Amino acid sequence: MPTVDLEKTLHWMVDDAVMAASTQLVYEMRKEISTLIPPTQTPTSTYVPPVELTATMTSIWQGQHVSEHFEITATPENCITRVKFVEDITIPDNTVVAAGKPFTKTWKLQNTGTCVWTEEYSFEFIDGDLMDANKVIPFPKNKMVLPNETMDISVYMTAPEKSGNYQGNWKIRTPWGSQFGTGENGEDSVWVKIAVR
Repeated sequence: MPTVDLEKTLHWMVDDAVMAASTQLVYEMRKEISTLIPPTQTPTSTYVPPVELTATMTSIWQGQHVSEHFEITATPENCITRVKFVEDITIPDNTVVAAGKPFTKTWKLQNTGTCVWTEEYSFEFIDGDLMDANKVIPFPKNKMVLPNETMDISVYMTAPEKSGNYQGNWKIRTPWGSQFGTGENGEDSVWVKIAVR
């Protein structure tokens, strides 16, 4: 029967616990500081980013030194805006909807860039069929979506009165006014696609 190295096992258990606590602490600190240093708008509507905040965490894993570096950044020079479509929570492509019927389209999206999404971001209609939706959907207040995290975004719509196939295309807008979507260069939209019968 193999012997267990209790000292090594205890070392990894403590290290894992410290890492988990550190990750939570950094998240909470960033959340608090983001409310104390909100982004502001100048009279000319030029975006002024908050002070850049940086937190670095290190941990030991299987004998190797690993450093994870997280930054709260606000300008296009400091971070990359990317999004990945994960799944349709409601209304998959080509869902049949009765004419004139209201419905809610919900996407699950993943932050695959390096920017932290905040309430300063929004979800915007690009082109196609609006279907009585609001053109701009603000992101939830007091919520941050960190890199690699996912969020669900919902848009309330109404199916057109005439039979046919309809599609509306959407992207995310940054606080500094640029739009981005899916794909390698962030140029592709996410969409809602229904069939009215």
